[in-house]
Amino acid sequence: MILSIIIPSFEQGSELNGALQSIAQQTFNDYEIIIVDGGSTDTTSAVVSTYPHLPIVFIRESDDGIYDAMNKGVKFSKGEFLYFMGCDDRLYNSDILNNVFNVPNATNSHVIYGNVIFAKSLIKYDGRFTALKLMNRNICHQAIFVRRVVFDKLGLFDVRYKTYADWEFNMRWFNAKWIKKKYVPLVIALFNEAGFSSNLQDVNFFRDQAMLEKRYFTFIERYLSAYPYRPLHNRVARVLSLIDKLRHY
Repeated sequence: MILSIIIPSFEQGSELNGALQSIAQQTFNDYEIIIVDGGSTDTTSAVVSTYPHLPIVFIRESDDGIYDAMNKGVKFSKGEFLYFMGCDDRLYNSDILNNVFNVPNATNSHVIYGNVIFAKSLIKYDGRFTALKLMNRNICHQAIFVRRVVFDKLGLFDVRYKTYADWEFNMRWFNAKWIKKKYVPLVIALFNEAGFSSNLQDVNFFRDQAMLEKRYFTFIERYLSAYPYRPLHNRVARVLSLIDKLRHY
């Protein structure tokens, strides 16, 4: 099996239906769906039961937040690549999964990532990332397909970070020397910018951010991120970007 689609869920039955519809419409069919529900009392179970034709694994048990649910999804999944979407996210069109996994050399990569479109503002986010860019903003997990071995070697999401555990995880893999990453210039999903992470502040993450950057990024990368308008910044940043492309693409 190529892909496991993992959906954390809690009291979002009405939204989950749309997510499942966007998966059911895919021309790509080598996938499973792992729904990890934290014990919803709404229509979630009823919604799941309306899709008997989909390969759904429905897990219902209490959890310690969205990233704990995502970690459970990783443990239950069987796919070579893992993809995480929220109940209120939608795959962009019916061919997107087929298009992603048919990009040349994509499946030889450890991480494949593309773009999302914010569902309300219709802004596209956010192109190819460099280390400097990742220190200032995150790659949406709705745009990323991660090979299972990345979790095996680097570990699961750190549940101490209630909103930005995926950002910390992205920092973990981005500069790892053994990682082969592939940017595909495709819109993967419609992302609900009014969702979970937009409504909460992650105190632990922002407390630890400087420490995380020191752990995962070089001194030069941190310096250029902190002083973006100093002389030679653009030239050095271009060189670092070129080195990154040669190393990973």
